[in-house]
Amino acid sequence: MKPRDIEKLKQRAGEAIERQGEALRQAALYLHDHPEVGWHETQAASRLTDFLAERGFAVERGVAGFSTAFRAVRRSSRPGPTIAFLAEYDALEGVGHGCGHHLIAGGALGAALGAAEALGELAGAVMVFGTPAEEFTNQLQGKIQLLRADAFAGIDACLMFHPWIFSAPINSSLAFTAIDVTFHGRTAHAAADPWNGLNALDAVIMTFNGINALRQHIRPDVRIHGIITDGGVAPNIIPERAAARFMMRARKFDEVRRILERVRACAEGAALASGTKLELQVTCETADTVALPALQRLTRANFEALGLPFGPPADWTASTDFGDVSYRIPSESFFMSLGAGSLPWHSAEVVKAGAEEPALRAMLNAAKVLAMDGIDLLAQPEVLQEARRELPQA
Repeated sequence: MKPRDIEKLKQRAGEAIERQGEALRQAALYLHDHPEVGWHETQAASRLTDFLAERGFAVERGVAGFSTAFRAVRRSSRPGPTIAFLAEYDALEGVGHGCGHHLIAGGALGAALGAAEALGELAGAVMVFGTPAEEFTNQLQGKIQLLRADAFAGIDACLMFHPWIFSAPINSSLAFTAIDVTFHGRTAHAAADPWNGLNALDAVIMTFNGINALRQHIRPDVRIHGIITDGGVAPNIIPERAAARFMMRARKFDEVRRILERVRACAEGAALASGTKLELQVTCETADTVALPALQRLTRANFEALGLPFGPPADWTASTDFGDVSYRIPSESFFMSLGAGSLPWHSAEVVKAGAEEPALRAMLNAAKVLAMDGIDLLAQPEVLQEARRELPQA
């Protein structure tokens, strides 16, 4: 297809998104006003799938047995690649949509509507893939479980955006491992006969102290953070059980695994010193994000075509289950500025900004870029082939 014909399709996509602009705003605001945590996004999944079904998408709910996962597809009359726009819609417990996932969902809806406008001239399909539980909720995240269930089979590329304080390509994210550590000791009266007890809380505290000492000897881009989840039942009883949860993050997963062994040693040393028994369980492992130059070039060109500012590639000091997808399927993700300046993320400030017009306009602009990327991939199969060659080799 000639470049000028592709540009015409992109223009039609943008016009379709603008026509649906108010409906897309209302869909995002509904999610914003009805926040639900991971694996419980019942209202969000219902609202999003109803929206797509009403606009001619074939909707499959409860994908792979996960009640709030869904796929919604529009197909061309000719077979070709399937381009999936990934939607996230879980909120943060106690915060709400402090990560902007309602905007990610609205952007995926808009992108699919826009790209679907081109299906009369192109071969293939566009999909909104609803992926629950991106935020870590003490178990494997949504995309990882969907990958393990082979729910991404048949998808040729995955595209999404993430709200942020600036607009830029996402060059990488941090891999992470989450663990639960539990110490088992022996109860005793804390005043009358503490010598008969084995203090599990002491072991937890020593683990934190060991990790804090370890920080001097790890790279500055490594992150280790944790909370005490069980510190005993009363101050006059020696705790026979205490527990904590830790997350370790680094640029690459191999480094995370090395850090895990150092943290394990801290916990084992605490158990030895306190006379308690250690139980350590890995609850989640998430990969770093792979950036593919072929797809980043498309995104930058489409930002420029829309006259939108777009900075240099950014290394994200957070983690996402999108990283696991990016190792398996050609994938692209970018930051889109909320237009609210510098904000502390996962915060009430982001919740407030995410319902204001600059953020909703940013969502529609992100939808246009995503739709344009999708049209490029459908119209230029050679770009998709180049992206496949750039995937990490197993």
